Amino acid sequence: MISLPIYVIFLVFLVILLFMEHNRRHNNKQKRRIMTLQNDVSMLKKELDQLETLKSQMLSGIGTSLRKPLESVRETVIELSKPLGRTPEIQQQLARLSAEIAEIEKFLSIVKELSALEKMDLSSEPHEKGNGGEGMAILDEILLESLKEWNDAFSDTGISLALSLDDEVSVRGNPRYLRHAFDNIFSEIARVAESGSLVHIVLLSGDHSVKLTITHRGNRRSAEDVSAFGVELARQIVNAHNGWLTEDADTGRYSMEFPKTIQ
Repeated sequence: MISLPIYVIFLVFLVILLFMEHNRRHNNKQKRRIMTLQNDVSMLKKELDQLETLKSQMLSGIGTSLRKPLESVRETVIELSKPLGRTPEIQQQLARLSAEIAEIEKFLSIVKELSALEKMDLSSEPHEKGNGGEGMAILDEILLESLKEWNDAFSDTGISLALSLDDEVSVRGNPRYLRHAFDNIFSEIARVAESGSLVHIVLLSGDHSVKLTITHRGNRRSAEDVSAFGVELARQIVNAHNGWLTEDADTGRYSMEFPKTIQ
């Protein structure tokens, strides 16, 4: 009668030991997997850092390599435009070429800044207008500042504006660069929009993200008037702020999303 409880206790104790050993082996296996994943992540991060460095070097090299040839082309265009008797068609083509050269030079002038932006510590940015504090940018204020300068250009070409902006929408970022991104998009819309168009801007602050849409409704000029530089520069700036920008050419919509900053 006495040996039965002892035997049962022994079995229970044995089961507990086996269970503990199983858990120990399982935990060790999981730890080894976690260490392997951590090593893989560390290696991938190093590779990504190397790629970012190469990208920055490439961007800086592009500006250095192309600036001098562009200056030569621009000087040639200026010389070709001087002689009298050029037909209006030739003059128009030369003017268009000059404008495109100016766009390329504008692109090159901030490529170096974009390269530096990728390494920028957003938390170290000083307080300035349109900035809610160190490393903070208030998007609704930046948009309104940009539109103050573009309102006349839109009005002169018969383009109307419609706004729906949430107030005090803050994101972590650099106001100067974000303003530049918005200016580039408005510049592209002004380039292609025809009279009677409407530009509808919506800024919404959600629980975890901030969404901005800039939609052009109306007729557009021919595809040859479209420049890819402005939108691509805006995309790079938004990406550097941990956001994304997509363009729908069919609907004329530019969509952006940024991580929301909780104050």
